[in-house]
Amino acid sequence: MRTLLEAEPLAPVSEILSQAADQLRSSNTTILLLAAPSLQGALAIAPLEAALVDAGVPYRRRFRLEAPSEGSWVHILGPADESGPKLSSNPLQLSLAGTVVDGLTGHQGDSRKGPLTAVAQSHALAQAICPDGARIRRLRPWAISGNWLHSALDTTYDPVFTALRDALVQDGSIKVVPLPEVPEPNISASTWIDPAALDAVTSRWPSLDMEGRARALSHLMRPALSRSTPSTARLEEIGWHCVLGPGWSTDLAGQITTAAGLWKENSAAVAAGRVTDSLLRRGVIPQL
Repeated sequence: MRTLLEAEPLAPVSEILSQAADQLRSSNTTILLLAAPSLQGALAIAPLEAALVDAGVPYRRRFRLEAPSEGSWVHILGPADESGPKLSSNPLQLSLAGTVVDGLTGHQGDSRKGPLTAVAQSHALAQAICPDGARIRRLRPWAISGNWLHSALDTTYDPVFTALRDALVQDGSIKVVPLPEVPEPNISASTWIDPAALDAVTSRWPSLDMEGRARALSHLMRPALSRSTPSTARLEEIGWHCVLGPGWSTDLAGQITTAAGLWKENSAAVAAGRVTDSLLRRGVIPQL
């Protein structure tokens, strides 16, 4: 199985993340994991916790914005920071921040750029720390969650999202299915989808041929075309390219919608902790 660090979008950061993984794996001091108490922060900190647990490395989790000046830590910066990862040693101090990279190469050799999020970097780092960890394997589908939340999908095609998604499909970590094939879809964020219409399409889905399925799904998604959001790129993912991990009943987008709702009912720190704990224990975020 190819590692995430071998995927094309990770090439610019593979060396620094490999070095960080080696230092973290051999650490005999407690590592402080820091992230903002946001959904992105929780999604990025969870795989690192999983890797350190699997590798037997002691750590502490803190949801706060600033990193201390002393001690060993990994600091996950917010999505607005695109300065890329930075590593210093003695003591080990690693900052993970998004950066713009080549996502895919076009047919004419032209590069298509997109965001390599701190979430994706965190997953790649976690896998490098403990390649055979059971928790890491279970969380692997979430490597593209940072790109799902990134605004790039709201404006144009995101080649990094596509490249990482395809890599996860190829190694068997996820499957991509149309919305009617999601066992328990959460469409609460897609208010333009009629739940009754979705139920009707889902019930007929097994009996439809390829042309019938295309027609039914296009009709189901048509109300979105008269709206300013979602973008065409995101609409295609919502309707035609739903991401399911092994054993999942709700797709990635639906689980992220559920997770985001926790911030409406709890303090930011509590919500971030609940998302992280759920991912560590079960690998999923169940519907509320």
